[in-house]
Amino acid sequence: MKERTQRVLNRFLSVNTFLTCEDLSKEFNISERTFRNELTLINQYLAENNYPSITSVRGKGLKLELSEVDRDKLLSKVDDDRESDYYRPNERFLALLLDISDTTKTTLLFEMEEKLQVSKSTLDEDMRKLRQFLNKYGISVVSLTKQGIVLKGNERTIRSMLYDVINSMTDIDYLMGYRDIDAVNTFADQLVLDYLDASVLRIIGEHYDNVMEKSKVEINHVYRNQSILFLGIWVRRLQEGNTLSELAKVKAEIREGPVRNFVDSICMEFGLYPTINELNYTTFTIESFNPKDMNNSFDWVTAQLLAIQLIEHVEKVTGIPFSQRDEDLYEGLYKHITGLLSRAKNDLHVFNPLKDTIKESYVEIYQAVTCFKKQIEDYIKKPLSDDEIGFLTVYFSTSASQIKQKEQHVYQAVVLCNHGISTGKLLAANLKEQFNIEIVAVLSSYEIAFIDKLDVDLVFTTISIDYHRKPVLLLNPILRESDKKEIKDFLHKNKDRRRTISNKLDATKLMQDILKLIVESGGKVTQESYQKVEETFKEHHLKINTREIQPMLQDILRDSNILLKQECNDWKEAITKTAQLLVTEEVIEERYINAMIKSVEEYGAYIVVGKHLALAHARPEDGVNKLGVSVMTLKEPVNFGNPDNDPVKIVFCLAAVDSYSHLNVMKNLIELINDEEKLDQLITAQDLSTFKQVLYGSKVME
Repeated sequence: MKERTQRVLNRFLSVNTFLTCEDLSKEFNISERTFRNELTLINQYLAENNYPSITSVRGKGLKLELSEVDRDKLLSKVDDDRESDYYRPNERFLALLLDISDTTKTTLLFEMEEKLQVSKSTLDEDMRKLRQFLNKYGISVVSLTKQGIVLKGNERTIRSMLYDVINSMTDIDYLMGYRDIDAVNTFADQLVLDYLDASVLRIIGEHYDNVMEKSKVEINHVYRNQSILFLGIWVRRLQEGNTLSELAKVKAEIREGPVRNFVDSICMEFGLYPTINELNYTTFTIESFNPKDMNNSFDWVTAQLLAIQLIEHVEKVTGIPFSQRDEDLYEGLYKHITGLLSRAKNDLHVFNPLKDTIKESYVEIYQAVTCFKKQIEDYIKKPLSDDEIGFLTVYFSTSASQIKQKEQHVYQAVVLCNHGISTGKLLAANLKEQFNIEIVAVLSSYEIAFIDKLDVDLVFTTISIDYHRKPVLLLNPILRESDKKEIKDFLHKNKDRRRTISNKLDATKLMQDILKLIVESGGKVTQESYQKVEETFKEHHLKINTREIQPMLQDILRDSNILLKQECNDWKEAITKTAQLLVTEEVIEERYINAMIKSVEEYGAYIVVGKHLALAHARPEDGVNKLGVSVMTLKEPVNFGNPDNDPVKIVFCLAAVDSYSHLNVMKNLIELINDEEKLDQLITAQDLSTFKQVLYGSKVME
């Protein structure tokens, strides 16, 4: 049975409801005519094995009527019916690549002909395709007298290539043991498990979970799998004696923390003694898989600027009021972009197994994010992959679904998803929006035991699970039309379990509007009056997201922290002079200035965030006592080393205590970056009054 025919049959075996020809042809990306040919082949197979055919019911669709026992038997038979000695072209490619990558043995082409059971001409063509593929990585295939066929290229590039190939050609859930290893039904999966060793991947996964849980780090399933796969390749290459060149320096030093502890535990487990350069490379790479908080990244301000600008852009293109969900959306985007920037600097590609489905299901948002990619590419200096665009789209899609949700929900359920936290949240949001289902929690497969502790009526899962205490429905992570029909049928069967739940109103916007009215009516919002309004809202049980009630630039930029037309010899003096104002007022410590200068020396002029505008900053732990901002215009511009935005004519210094309290300040600065006329007027302002009027005014002065 052909692979696609097998997948179509498995789709019918996985559901007990009607499926339509139109839906399935879209799902498998084939024409309806091709799908009907597949259906003919499936029915022939079913008849040969004494099973009933797939039937068509007018107005409903197609269905395979089988008992649960027969379904399980047929699934096992379908998996076993493939000839074990037959390799498809893509599997021959993988078998060749992994055999050549294994430096503990000699690869000879005549032996590979016998192993793969192909002719010399077929293998020659396979080798030609392999060489062509490796060429884009700068890797060549050479034949040596004693070593046979070997890969020649940079070790770091070889590891990245293996990582990309395995990600794209295998089911990573199989590799990581989330599904029964004995049930692996593709040669590609088995080839990789033989190369990396399933027990090694399992041990790495156990160490990962142990270290991260002890450190109270939220585990994202997708990033977890990517980290384990990367470490599996790293361990294998080191054990074979393939190490990084000491000349290939890594752009980050080892930092103490959960990831470093994880890498150390792997080294101890497998008896590895890597160099400092290897430890730097591996620690930094694993860190880049995980969305971070600002304290772990030097470019946290860049991530914040991009997150805010991306939200504004997608809102403008789609017309969806994402600012209403600013808190959750911003947090997810900010953390993901921080990891994205780290991955780009380390030339690491993260694989998104659902990118094609996301692109198809959320066309408008995906296109809007794609239109913004140039701004991100300007920072990372390389193309933004479709995988990353897919991840960013999920955050917006989740937010869009939450915006449309009703306040009343009649079911309580849990979502079980192994495709990542953000994908699980998206599935939860869609269930909530479209089917009046209140999702109590989003869990991974290793958290099944928690279901019994939750007050839920139903379980929705993207993976097969052995759980019988509550009704369970298996779904695709991104809902298709066929899934929606199954959900309706599932809810109807379990309608006796529904209940009524009432959500509390989020009154944040109401509070903001009231405070604005006070000011517009000639009043003044003091700290005391604000606290009284907040207490009144709480007394009436109105929910407020305090992160969204934040100071504006004019609330924290004091007159004493503004310097105009100053002379500076270089960028270091410009940073120092601007920051010294905050040192005087004990907003920051002296060491904060040194940290800002060191960051620019180490990572370049990334703080020049707009034309002629620099935003000097370091991490909060480098000496910030409280939130503060200072600004200085320069009499003569200074070069910071940013070819796109030099020379710098105005310097802001930001002292932030966390990831959120300064968001409105960042939004004010983005307005400046996008308004060249206003920025020019600030730079040319000769007195404090004019400078403030331009900076805080609603319109540019004539």
